[in-house]
Amino acid sequence: MMTNMAVNDELWLKEPEFTPSPSRLFHLEPIGLGTCYVESLTSYVARLAAAHSVLPGTLLAREIKPIVGHNHTTNPLNSKSIVSLYGQASVKALNGTQIGAKQLVFALEILTKRTDLQFLTMLPWAKVIPVLGLLKHSHTWCPYCYQDWLNNQQVIYSPLLWALKPAKICPIHHRFLESKCPHCGLEFLHLWHNSRPGFCPKCDGWLGINYEVSLPDKRLFEEIHNLQPEIWIVKTLGDLIAQAPEFPCPPPRETIKTILRAYVYQYTPGNVSAFGRWLGLSRYEILHWYSGVAIPNLDKLLKICYALSTNLVDFLQLKIPPLTLKGLVSLPASKSKKLSSQPALVTSNSSPKCERVIQAMQLATEEEPPPSLTQLAVRLGFKTPSSLTACSKSLSASLATRYSEYQQQLRFSHIRNILELALFSNEYPPPSLRKIAKRTGIGLATFYHYCPIVCHAISLRYKDYRKFVHKLAIEQGCREVRQLAPLLHAQGITPTAKNLRKFMHHPSSLWQAEVIEVLRQIRLDLPQ
Repeated sequence: MMTNMAVNDELWLKEPEFTPSPSRLFHLEPIGLGTCYVESLTSYVARLAAAHSVLPGTLLAREIKPIVGHNHTTNPLNSKSIVSLYGQASVKALNGTQIGAKQLVFALEILTKRTDLQFLTMLPWAKVIPVLGLLKHSHTWCPYCYQDWLNNQQVIYSPLLWALKPAKICPIHHRFLESKCPHCGLEFLHLWHNSRPGFCPKCDGWLGINYEVSLPDKRLFEEIHNLQPEIWIVKTLGDLIAQAPEFPCPPPRETIKTILRAYVYQYTPGNVSAFGRWLGLSRYEILHWYSGVAIPNLDKLLKICYALSTNLVDFLQLKIPPLTLKGLVSLPASKSKKLSSQPALVTSNSSPKCERVIQAMQLATEEEPPPSLTQLAVRLGFKTPSSLTACSKSLSASLATRYSEYQQQLRFSHIRNILELALFSNEYPPPSLRKIAKRTGIGLATFYHYCPIVCHAISLRYKDYRKFVHKLAIEQGCREVRQLAPLLHAQGITPTAKNLRKFMHHPSSLWQAEVIEVLRQIRLDLPQ
């Protein structure tokens, strides 16, 4: 039988398939990539440590430190201290754009063989967003999100959005983010040696909401609908975070200068100062950004985008929306140098300039959030609101009333949010209304004026707590009396209230009639 050697040779000479080497640490997938709720880098470190059944401090000391080679270490034997490895300022910036974030991403991508961990930080925007004003100094969270994830058996983590300084509310629940533990009242960093997402690293208390208590009472309150600026901020920041993986390359520093020049050309043809005044910015700021000497921080970028009715993603992609009639009317009027030093007053209701002002005032009556008369006057190039009143007293009164009602509603929402958070929190002992007023600087009368139902609920809860404490004190006093009275009698000491007070842990309970009655009964039963 003949054998085909060529076929056999082909089989024997076949190259083995390439098998990549395994990663040093688990190839753990970040949560929420490509969404506004993408996980932060500090949260990823805590989850990665938990996946390996070690503390984050141990993971950083044993795996990250040899790769990064930090020189912040003050005590190399203290492997659990993250601050000793990074320095306190660097720990606060691990989700940002500084060198600490770059080094941690680099080390983790080597150890996990992932290539997408930079999107858990603000590194993609390092060239267009300065460090100043970017991140919060301490960890913040939404207790409602934590509780929802726990109830739905989802992974507990901390989104990057919560770490950004301008983000003050939750985009899902429209509630202000918490920064102090409801159990111990302390603030803490985004990453600690024993960090666990959803738990306080100081006291290990759960940071979510107890829905079994809060949900039935929550029907008494309506949802918050008048936080449009804060909602717009978190939505815009969320879109920026979600779009980071889609950008072909990080935007360069010149992006800010280029887009501002385009806006100045379209809105106030070449007049940089007028454009800055319209945005409510100082001449120093707008000129420095326009010339590229400096770039605005995140707060200023959001303010510019809000005024231009655009979002950060379009702004950084050099997309300019078409100028609408509303925007055209609200643009500052061009003024000659001769009249620039004098207030612009309008005296004739039939003048073209006055008609333009009235048109802008009519549009402002439908604007959300409503502008004040002063803000509208600055937009139109006036120094005082008197020029608006000269054009139309009725529209000025309507705008003033609408702005006042809006401010009242904001005040109401702010106060109600404070009271509801205090009512539904796990703080123990539950705070009294007076204590809440003292730590917030808001008077009791103001609380009752805006939210009488919530105030009544807080007072009832505190009253129940006082009754419970009173009952415990009586029970403990009776228990001590029953134990100590026979012992004193056996030693020849008359078990009077005065003598018992010297040996009791809580002698104040002897003021209670129930405790005195127990003492009287015991003395009657004692042998004479």
